[in-house]
Amino acid sequence: MSAPARAHGPSLDTVSTVLAARRFYVDGVSKSDIAAELGLSRFKVSRMLETALRTGIVRITIAAPSEIDLELSAQLTTAFGIRQALVVRIAEDTEDFVRIQLGRAAAALLAGSLEAGDIVGVSWGRTLHAMIGAIDDLPRCDVVQIVGGVPADLTISALELVRQVAERGGGRAYPLHVPMLLDSPVAAEALRKERHVRKTFAMFDKLTHAVVGIGAWRAGSFALHPALPRDVIERAGAAGAVADVCMTLLDQDGAVVDLPELGSRIIAIDLECLRRVPDVIAVAGGAGKAEAIAAALRSGVVHRLVTDEISARQLLTMAER
Repeated sequence: MSAPARAHGPSLDTVSTVLAARRFYVDGVSKSDIAAELGLSRFKVSRMLETALRTGIVRITIAAPSEIDLELSAQLTTAFGIRQALVVRIAEDTEDFVRIQLGRAAAALLAGSLEAGDIVGVSWGRTLHAMIGAIDDLPRCDVVQIVGGVPADLTISALELVRQVAERGGGRAYPLHVPMLLDSPVAAEALRKERHVRKTFAMFDKLTHAVVGIGAWRAGSFALHPALPRDVIERAGAAGAVADVCMTLLDQDGAVVDLPELGSRIIAIDLECLRRVPDVIAVAGGAGKAEAIAAALRSGVVHRLVTDEISARQLLTMAER
């Protein structure tokens, strides 16, 4: 008697694997429910899903936004030990275009990070100003100004940034109706005691997120230099300052540069308070910013970074030294 003909086509196991994979990956059904439907154990379903991935029954494709360089982003994240980096591909290298592109990426990152009830601190800077224009709406959140106002002859208002972010989130704004830089330590201390300033300062320890810029502390690069006495700038340079975050000066290793004649006149969140914020996003890039960004990353205060590809490559070179 001849042997029976072998059946053609997929085995029952393969069909069951395909069915399980479709229910899990396409229909979103839990493993427990799939097991009940197929009359199998949950552990058997788990093995079938693993097999589906290993054998190519299921192929997962990650469609990354074309403007984000995922490989550079991953390398930068690892090199500096931060939580996340977003490296933006820049088609043009003009400063305004770089800021617009970084602002768009930062807006998307912030919107995707927030939940209703969060409290967001916002600093000041031209790139953060570009971010505001790219924000459509946010989960309902309160927004806190974490640096005082900049001099009137500069075009970017910290107060306006906070107002617009709060408007997008439909929450309360906690402004600082005082200058960032005072003429004397006595004047600064007097304003810190003012009731509305104390109310905003009290919010610093409640922040769940913060978005900050990074200043490059060298002549012609930092927007506030025209407002600072030349002797202060020279002493900061002599002390090794290469960057600032919320007007706290940092050296190339990320250590705080203590310049009492400047720090005592500043009204802003201090670095130790900022360090306690669970999620700090820094947005910085463009010509000549890599050294300052590296200093900020080495300070340990930044959890996530949005930057451009040129700065990212320079940062990776610095990380290898």
